[in-house]
Amino acid sequence: MNIYTSPFRKIISIFAFQLIGDKYMRVYIFLLAAAFLPVHAFGQQAANDSIQKQQDSGIFLNAESDSKPRQISLGLPTTTTSAVQIFEDGMPVGYYLYHLYPFKSWHGGVSASTTGSMGPMETAMRYGEINNYVDSYNKTGSDKFSGSLQYTYGTWGQQKFDLNISGPLARGWGYSLSTYQNFDPGSNHTITPNLKDRHQFYKGALSKNFEDGRGHMALVYQYVDYLTYQENYGPFVFVGDGSVKEMDGFRLGRDSFRPEISSFSFMDFKTGEIKEMTFDDGNVDKTHHATFTLDYQLKDNLHMDVRSRWRSGNSLRGAGSLAGIRQIGTDAGYTYTNGTIFSGNMQNRSVMHFDAFDTSWLNNVEFQWKQNSHALRAGADYHYNHGGTITSTVNYAHEVKAGPKLLQFNGESFYNYNTGAEYYDGFEHKVAAYIKDDWNIKPGTDLAAFLRAEYIDMHGNAANNIGDDTSNTRYPGFNLTKGHITTFKENCLNGSVGLDFNSRLVGGLSLKAQGIFTRIHGTIFNYGGFYNPSTKPTDTKFAQGGLAYVNSWLNVVSQLVYISQTNYNTRSVFQHALQKETAGYPIGFVESVTMPLTYDIESLGWTTDAMITPAKGFAVHVQFTIRNPKYKNFKFSPTFSDGVTENYDFSDKNVTNLHKAEITIDPSYTYKDWRFWLSARYISKQYINKTNSLFFKERIETFGGVDYKLNKNCKFTVNVINLLNQKGASGLISAADLVEDASEYKNYLMSGTFIRPFTIEFGIKLDF
Repeated sequence: MNIYTSPFRKIISIFAFQLIGDKYMRVYIFLLAAAFLPVHAFGQQAANDSIQKQQDSGIFLNAESDSKPRQISLGLPTTTTSAVQIFEDGMPVGYYLYHLYPFKSWHGGVSASTTGSMGPMETAMRYGEINNYVDSYNKTGSDKFSGSLQYTYGTWGQQKFDLNISGPLARGWGYSLSTYQNFDPGSNHTITPNLKDRHQFYKGALSKNFEDGRGHMALVYQYVDYLTYQENYGPFVFVGDGSVKEMDGFRLGRDSFRPEISSFSFMDFKTGEIKEMTFDDGNVDKTHHATFTLDYQLKDNLHMDVRSRWRSGNSLRGAGSLAGIRQIGTDAGYTYTNGTIFSGNMQNRSVMHFDAFDTSWLNNVEFQWKQNSHALRAGADYHYNHGGTITSTVNYAHEVKAGPKLLQFNGESFYNYNTGAEYYDGFEHKVAAYIKDDWNIKPGTDLAAFLRAEYIDMHGNAANNIGDDTSNTRYPGFNLTKGHITTFKENCLNGSVGLDFNSRLVGGLSLKAQGIFTRIHGTIFNYGGFYNPSTKPTDTKFAQGGLAYVNSWLNVVSQLVYISQTNYNTRSVFQHALQKETAGYPIGFVESVTMPLTYDIESLGWTTDAMITPAKGFAVHVQFTIRNPKYKNFKFSPTFSDGVTENYDFSDKNVTNLHKAEITIDPSYTYKDWRFWLSARYISKQYINKTNSLFFKERIETFGGVDYKLNKNCKFTVNVINLLNQKGASGLISAADLVEDASEYKNYLMSGTFIRPFTIEFGIKLDF
């Protein structure tokens, strides 16, 4: 199931698609579509059992975003900064998460052969990370001409076009051409930019099937132009008991919470020059991919896969994230742009003008063979990356209301330049080897084991403080004319190891156990701030074990799950009221400062996953998870630009923005040409601040849909997102991160994000 499909207008179908069997009609429809459409990407190697298929479909049910798959958490806030989370054609979409986000150059749809997911054993072996990843493969050539066209229209004005055609050329050669186009103004329409998401995916593939049937090779090229502007923000009232209510005069998810400004100013981190950029130009990724794949049967018992991907692109990000609401008086220095003094509730925003580039070359070769009761895999990677960023930061403010007006501070619309500025330009080389053995010890008993070892060399330029030097410490107005370039070099060994055991006990009852250990070091991303980062390794331990049971109508797995991670590296933005005048800002001015954090995390939980098929055509997937993620060894003492040092200790507190319990129920019913489905996801309370004195109550995310197959060539769908129209507000109260007494935050006005409001998507899919 893919919620990216949906029904379209009514009349087109009934007349034209009854005629689709005629070859001239097929060509006509393709030419008509090609006149206004373009390309796309996806997968091959579906999951084997019904539970896995349901989990794979759930990846795409993301209540917060239509643009990317949902991340299925194992109990940690995220993986490390290197995690890509998406594989395509047997390779990571990119070298790692930052620079160019992988989801911005990947899309699932009609250009996919198949898509599925990779579990922790596979991701640890192939990438050295423990997580659940999307695993996808592109369509290449086919033996005969075929095509798919999919159109989706959403009730808030979103339109999506998805097209793929493929066919033969000659002597085993084939082609595939695809495009995906997305036009999404969002539910809370802003004047600028007009579209919050504008995807342009263009893809072409040339492939060859070898005449002796020994294998297949393909070359796939993709270009992506992706404008995305996150503006799912709004104000609401935090009641104090974990619940929220709408602020009077503001419809969360419908009203715009951004002033009608088309551009923003920033200070060039290198030169100190004040520059201006439009929000449209400042939030675009442009990426080129070229991927070569070769699957070849060397001998009857020996198969070889070769993969090579070159990727290059640039990413600009300049959306204004929330930095807290404050009530200010007439003496605070804020005015409207016409000079009128402002007092009241003021929303502060922090803009990171992220200007990044990335060029990577990823290579993998793998051999698979069987020997008696063993299925063996051995592979090697060589990955090269050259990436960097110049990130300038700036603040601006506006009223707290629908369609707010821009405010100025001391006559300036943009101020507090570069307190969180980042800079690095570096190279990484990674060489890795891995081996895995799937051993069938006896009928019904299997043991799998893998070992991965990798060596990384990294070096480059940054702007760090080294030793006693503090000249690169960020403060308002900082730039490299006041600091200096430093160099870094680091070599490290990473590795991972895993065991997976399954044994049938009696009847359909089986015992399952799995244990994985990974060790990774930092990446060049860690050198972006002013501090010299920790070089301690991040060790992750993951273990799960329990029972599985299968019969004619039930497939269930229930396991205890433990996961821990040391030296988790991240950056957080802290609010600090100046205690003395600093860099021209008065006492009491609240600055936003980006600080490095290093801590440990630990979580113990229990998860049960079941597929129930009690009657023909009826299926229910149920997943239940409870866990207890905690901070460990979380102590730090940041020094702010006014010289004040504060001491924090969050050890043994619950991890913020991570829920302890999640229950998912996915029933579906198929009758003849009709399919009806629902999906409900319960998410327990989430803590807002690190002291755990404030939290958001539980919520339910709901989806549903109806599919109707008119004939073998035409299918209609109607999908609904957020059936219950919940507000799904989330976020942090930056000023309350250290608050122990929550009483002062009753009926507190705050701002944050929201999930997508009630939305209906109509779609049509044509196969020709």
